[in-house]
Amino acid sequence: MIRYGLKMWTSNELERFKEAAELCHLGQVDFIELYNNPEAEISQLALESIRFCPVTTHNTNTNKWHEFVLGDEELATWKKTVELANFFKSPIIVVHPGQRHTTESFLENLNKIDDPRIYIENMAGLDLFKVPMFGQTLPELVAIQQSKPICFDVEKAVKAACYQKLNYQNFIQDCLRELTPRYFHISGGDKNSPVDEHFNMWEATFDVAWVRQTLEEYAAPHSIDIVFETPKIGASLENDLKNINFFKTCS
Repeated sequence: MIRYGLKMWTSNELERFKEAAELCHLGQVDFIELYNNPEAEISQLALESIRFCPVTTHNTNTNKWHEFVLGDEELATWKKTVELANFFKSPIIVVHPGQRHTTESFLENLNKIDDPRIYIENMAGLDLFKVPMFGQTLPELVAIQQSKPICFDVEKAVKAACYQKLNYQNFIQDCLRELTPRYFHISGGDKNSPVDEHFNMWEATFDVAWVRQTLEEYAAPHSIDIVFETPKIGASLENDLKNINFFKTCS
């Protein structure tokens, strides 16, 4: 079984949070993943509006978090992420592993925020500034998994395969077999570019129908969660639902 997740940011408007709560209530989405944007304070009304929805949490990946080099400022941001996770009783906090790390330097920084709810997200080949990312190769991800579970981002895996000059379908299947993830991200992107993107699902140049079929087969013995990190367009969550429905029905 696949459970479908809606991506929200703490910077989204109150009306979007109310709409998200209604979508959960109606069963159009199964849960919400809430990203901590350190540049925006979420209102108490927004928090309360989704209090009774299943909510997972995503830590920021801006500033030194993008590099995963954690000083006092980053740890202050982490405290807010943990407060959000505690408020919602989130079972998962997604964290990006940064760039230019070795396993040793990554773990050194991870120890500064150690929390049993942390899942580490796999990375694309290159970030938006064309810098290679740590946590994109299968050996790196296997090493990370010795400490924390993996949040497996399908679009980032396609990008990582491009950067490593691998067949993306083989790479995804190898990752599923070796990492056995239960929590996923997905969005559209160009399979011929190693740079991270978050496009609509119908804009993807990789085979979305193959991904859906592969994940449905993978999820047959157990449930998995998929968060759609696709664009928000206009003053509603309609485009989020269009992306989810496109994925469910593509063939």
